Amino acid sequence: MLLQLGEHRIDTSERAAIMAILNVSRDSPIAASVVDPSMALERARELRDQGAAIIDVGAHSTSSRAAEIEAQEEIERVAPVIEALSGEGVPVSVDTWTPPVARAAAEAGAHLLNDVTGFRDPAMIAVSAEHGLPGVVMHMRGRPHGHYEVDQTYEDIAGEVRGFLLERASALEAAGAPLPWLDPGFEFAKSLEDNLRLLGDLPALAAEGYPLLVSASRKGFLAEALGHAKRQDAPGLLEATLAFHTLAAALGAHVIRAHDVEAHAHALRLVGAARPFLGEAET
Repeated sequence: MLLQLGEHRIDTSERAAIMAILNVSRDSPIAASVVDPSMALERARELRDQGAAIIDVGAHSTSSRAAEIEAQEEIERVAPVIEALSGEGVPVSVDTWTPPVARAAAEAGAHLLNDVTGFRDPAMIAVSAEHGLPGVVMHMRGRPHGHYEVDQTYEDIAGEVRGFLLERASALEAAGAPLPWLDPGFEFAKSLEDNLRLLGDLPALAAEGYPLLVSASRKGFLAEALGHAKRQDAPGLLEATLAFHTLAAALGAHVIRAHDVEAHAHALRLVGAARPFLGEAET
């Protein structure tokens, strides 16, 4: 599949592309991922050199323990970084669910809007349509800082997630926005079993014809799968992340969002080499 981001075209037909996480927040459960805005451009260049095709810039952590920040502070953290990256010809997305931040990011040169709330806010849809920017639609029950508190019981997790994503994608397209991307929302208001079921459903989701992004980097359910408490500093999380994302890429994901770019570049290169022999349908 060819992904169009402004003047950039990213070919994922041979192997999944990497979206690198560039975290300019004040707090994050993965402390090593936090970069001061003054150092963000240098870090982005490193990520690009390691194999990132897209840089995802965010300043508002979705952790239940993270502090809320005002939209203006979020803008001040992400907009200069996005402007600098865009000026260097780097495809860049903004990780935000706040319309004024999305608009400021678009004006700074962002190519993609990554909204963990699934564009449920009509104002977010308006930014996508007005600026001609595709949006990443993610599934989540509840709100970013409260997704652990909502009902996590599903009769059909794959059916609900797929239905929600397609409904929100249709809303974006009906407003005149470019082709949306889909993200199942691993970890968000989902049990370990739910996440594994969604992994198995990726071929069906990829068959819907939309770009498919998977983001499970160092998430708590991977710690659970390893037999640890649900925390993002558990031992073995890098290896578990690589295993999960490798499976996701083999099952049809077009883009993998990750903290550890260099390790993923090696793993995804192997998946790309093996794809012709996996009986995978052309995507």
